[in-house]
Amino acid sequence: MDLVPRSKNIPSATTGYRDENAALARDLAPLAQITGAPLVTQLQKGDYLGFEVARENLVAVCRFLRDQLGFDLLSSISGVDMLDHLESVYHIRSTTRSQLLQLKVRLSSEAPEIDSVVSVWPTANWLERETYDMYGIHFSGHPDLRRMLLDDDFEGHPLLKNFHQVPMTVKPRATTQVDPNMAVSGQFQQQNIERVVQKKLGQGQEERLHPGTPTFGHANEAAQRDANVHESTESGQSTRDSNSTTDDK
Repeated sequence: MDLVPRSKNIPSATTGYRDENAALARDLAPLAQITGAPLVTQLQKGDYLGFEVARENLVAVCRFLRDQLGFDLLSSISGVDMLDHLESVYHIRSTTRSQLLQLKVRLSSEAPEIDSVVSVWPTANWLERETYDMYGIHFSGHPDLRRMLLDDDFEGHPLLKNFHQVPMTVKPRATTQVDPNMAVSGQFQQQNIERVVQKKLGQGQEERLHPGTPTFGHANEAAQRDANVHESTESGQSTRDSNSTTDDK
């Protein structure tokens, strides 16, 4: 059977993405009239385009993307702490073009403030609240900008790299806790309870004939009797020692 060779005119998956991104880059060219400078796009990992926009042009650019290019879904807003500055990153999807686009806005670390895009995409409401909660980015014009995940009286923003955790709380000692020096001291340890012995010849046979026999040198009756009278007192002496002292007198 003869094999039919694959046509070279059929575009591959990568070629299809490149063609779509090239067409999108051409459609984004009119944004130069809004930004005042030629638009520079970059191919992101995942074969989609991204570009940086100035803070004052964000809302106008977003309206152009929604009304002219069909980017009708705002899928995420993320904050990034770059140490010397903050970034607000927007991922926008077009359900008609089946494409993804990334917008990035550079902000000052001292006073991170940017215009809200709730008027463009209502889904930005909770997304901007979460970014404000975690990174402290203030979205001007937001209808209800307040914390979303943390308490209202929480101090700081946890995802900033200069965030310091709440100091450790020092609590009183537990009532059952004893002095560690007393706990490890040999004179307060139980004696003759368990010891290591060498294995004897025929020990297994003895254990089978007399089950329960302490053949490994475990606690026997005499050692257990002595251990029961060793109880620590406030003075640090055992009751056995005090009894023996009384008997001697």
